[in-house]
Amino acid sequence: MLEAYDYAKVVASFLIVALFLYGIYYYLGQMGVAPRGRGGGRIRIVETRMVGKNRYLILAEVEGDRLLLASDENGVKILKEWPGQGRCEG
Repeated sequence: MLEAYDYAKVVASFLIVALFLYGIYYYLGQMGVAPRGRGGGRIRIVETRMVGKNRYLILAEVEGDRLLLASDENGVKILKEWPGQGRCEG
């Protein structure tokens, strides 16, 4: 029969594992690779193309507006905007 000490060890082990998994999930979220829920998002990356070392073109949709973005080591710039185009297929 398990005693109180054994129960405490089981609970402590469970908490350690749970905290470890939460830490991994948090770290991945900071890196941008953690899974997110599908519903309710207002920003959608439709397509991304690498055009050079650390240089990308990004087609995004934000609340129905389409944006063509350029991303490089200096930051992100809006190249073109199509207001109110609805959802992109892709």
